[in-house]
Amino acid sequence: MVMGLNYAPEDVKTTEVIIASVSGSGVAFGILPHDVGVEPDAVAIAPKLAQLNDLRIGDTVEVSYVPNFPEHIDRIKWRAVAVYRKTDGTPEKPVHGKKPGDVRRTIEQQVQDIVMGGEVWNRGEIYVELFGETFTSLTASEVERARYEAVGHALQRLHDTSILACAKVYGPGKKNATALYYAKNTHILSRALMGLDVHEEGEE
Repeated sequence: MVMGLNYAPEDVKTTEVIIASVSGSGVAFGILPHDVGVEPDAVAIAPKLAQLNDLRIGDTVEVSYVPNFPEHIDRIKWRAVAVYRKTDGTPEKPVHGKKPGDVRRTIEQQVQDIVMGGEVWNRGEIYVELFGETFTSLTASEVERARYEAVGHALQRLHDTSILACAKVYGPGKKNATALYYAKNTHILSRALMGLDVHEEGEE
């Protein structure tokens, strides 16, 4: 091992992960890419790294990782030794003089910016806007599923905090909503659902 490192440099691997959870102690857990139907491995991200990079559930980040310490490897196989924030799917290292949180917007912030543009969106449309591909549940990888869930959680949080308006559409005889639509206000939602052209309030 190189002096000062607690891992061998030749063991370092780098990949993109989705942050799936953050423990009460501040440890973040990212899901590693894997084949459909295969149980995913997780990588543990130490509290200092997670806090430095302002990691949140649903974030997409690139990490360098190595095998976990012997006392933890049975539970979590990998641990991160570096984190690189992401924006649109391309690696981006922190800019000198900027805080880590300034380098990458979270999925929630990106979702809010899209919907506040004044149109009506559903989760699938926002997924395409963010990631440039259609989400198909039958063929989606675990990373794609985690991204799709992250978009849904972001929309729900933004609605719960009264930032976005939400319309639920029910089919005949259905108890659960068959579709959810989001916009920056109920005026835009109601006109869109009635098939009318959308105008900003006060323009009529």
